[in-house]
Amino acid sequence: MIPKEKREAIILEKLKDTNWLSTKQIADHFEIAFDTARRDILHLTATGQAIRVHGGIMAAQKNEIPEFLNRKRILSPVKTQMAKIAASYILPGRLYFIGASTTLVQVCDLLGQIDTTIVTHGIDNAEHLMENSLPKVELLGGIVDRVNRYTSSLDTLVRLNDYIFDAAFIGASRITDEGDITVMGKADAAILKKAVQRSKKIILVTQNYKFTTKKTSPYVVANCQDVDVLITDEELDEKYKKYFRKSNVYRVIGE
Repeated sequence: MIPKEKREAIILEKLKDTNWLSTKQIADHFEIAFDTARRDILHLTATGQAIRVHGGIMAAQKNEIPEFLNRKRILSPVKTQMAKIAASYILPGRLYFIGASTTLVQVCDLLGQIDTTIVTHGIDNAEHLMENSLPKVELLGGIVDRVNRYTSSLDTLVRLNDYIFDAAFIGASRITDEGDITVMGKADAAILKKAVQRSKKIILVTQNYKFTTKKTSPYVVANCQDVDVLITDEELDEKYKKYFRKSNVYRVIGE
């Protein structure tokens, strides 16, 4: 049987030409069980690489990362497991920065019993954190990006100079061939970059496919060499492991 990662890459290539494939077509093409084909579809759609439709899968809009709210509506067990690992790094009495991403929103859902302080520019992060009396929450202000659900301003960049974070939790839209961690928004990147500079530890929470995607994501936040802990969903190819320092802590769900 063709490995799962290879099958998914072939499915995405076929979607470029056909725009839509049925679950049966995928099962027949790879000579796999219908349920196996369905799991491939669920993984591709849960990670934002394609769109699930009745009876199959269709291509996501080319050269674009799905909008935040659309990704947030996808209930992904993969992201839930990654969030649980990330939350284990948050301890009482500390100061943390959490970036705006759909996986990191799920991290915020797990912090209700921890007496610590979270600083964020993510609107949904703050909303989810406020559902409990703990932790303490500081929402950075500025102009609201309604699509990607974060705030930004020049004042925020200046204000971040007053913090020294015990750790910054960041996501990524894409990891480039140079190992750069990138996001879609210029303002988002500027805030994340400053938070990274003001943090003792950098924790990158991102899915394996972000290392191979060619989606447009032009703004650099940091480089993999800056990362202290990587939390991801699948074993990385050795090529991508070399992007990180040897001292990097590498966490894969299910291990």
